[in-house]
Amino acid sequence: MLPPWFARWLGGVLGHAFSLLPMRDQRRCRDHLRIAFPSADANWIERTAQKTFRHAGRMALWTLATLDRDARSLRRGIAVEGADNIRAVVRACRRGEGTVAFTGHFGNWELLSRVGATVIPATVIGRRLRSAFADAVVRAARASGGSRVLYQDDDVRASLRELRSGRMLGVLADQDVPRLTGIFVPWFGVPAFTPSAPAALALMSGGAAQPLFLYERAGRWVIHAGPRRIFPRGGDRAAAIAEITAWAMAYEEALVRRQPHQWVWWHRRWKTRPSDRPAQKS
Repeated sequence: MLPPWFARWLGGVLGHAFSLLPMRDQRRCRDHLRIAFPSADANWIERTAQKTFRHAGRMALWTLATLDRDARSLRRGIAVEGADNIRAVVRACRRGEGTVAFTGHFGNWELLSRVGATVIPATVIGRRLRSAFADAVVRAARASGGSRVLYQDDDVRASLRELRSGRMLGVLADQDVPRLTGIFVPWFGVPAFTPSAPAALALMSGGAAQPLFLYERAGRWVIHAGPRRIFPRGGDRAAAIAEITAWAMAYEEALVRRQPHQWVWWHRRWKTRPSDRPAQKS
């Protein structure tokens, strides 16, 4: 019902108001910014925390206001960083070579899932939402541009089939999810429990991995495609999974440092500690 420009403005207003409330998520956001940016002063932490919630509000309401828009029309006007890297993965898909796309909760990951498949044959993996209605809305939005949608609890063979058919498999790999198999890799200098399945899938399907994000810059959406890397198979599998996962998280961290207010700092990224979990086999 709302025009997108107004939804974006209203989302920013609501997000800013939410950032000022003395609640758990707001406190956690500021605490995590202090951990990630230990040399930042109090004013910077406060400004960035407020901008974080403004961005989240804008992204959420703008996304809802554009649910009825054709994905190809949303693609118009989006800038591109790494156009050669996008061409590389398109060529790989045409050759029947799959790629695991490492993305995260940075910028506008929902818009990325909608417009990405208008360029690249894509399948996205997401978490099944508790509300059946909300899950249906999110699933339909993600599939609107042509993406296929899988869930984290689906059989891993479904993901492998997608990769082996020459598709890009998009995974949100930057959160601490204790129920998933994971490993600890650095995130802003602190070990963070990170899902290891995306790296394992990349190795099982040929070793190809690529960072892919969509964020806002100067009021404009930007798709950022990192290099498509082929990691060697064989040898120490656990070490290879750790290498891929650490590489992907370091790449995302570099982007977040450029636009820190566009990441979800209220998420408990460091809630699981190495002492909390026995050593796992990936």
